[in-house]
Amino acid sequence: MNLNNIKILLQDISEFEILEIINNSDKHMGHAGVENTHAMLTHVELRILNKNNLKKIDIHRTIHEKLESVFKSGLHSLEIKISNR
Repeated sequence: MNLNNIKILLQDISEFEILEIINNSDKHMGHAGVENTHAMLTHVELRILNKNNLKKIDIHRTIHEKLESVFKSGLHSLEIKISNR
């Protein structure tokens, strides 16, 4: 799994805009919960533009539903930063 796979999984979302997808996995190498994983992508940050003034919980739910397979393949942490402009 890589950032491009995540981008593809999220590309059909129209309610909000994905501004940036950042791989922060290297900052967490050796941390508890990821020390025994073989996944190269364990920590991802998403920067979102909430152009339709959606509830943050709805944005989180949509993203988590779309990325279910990524979590199953080793993603340990997803940080979602949401801005309205």
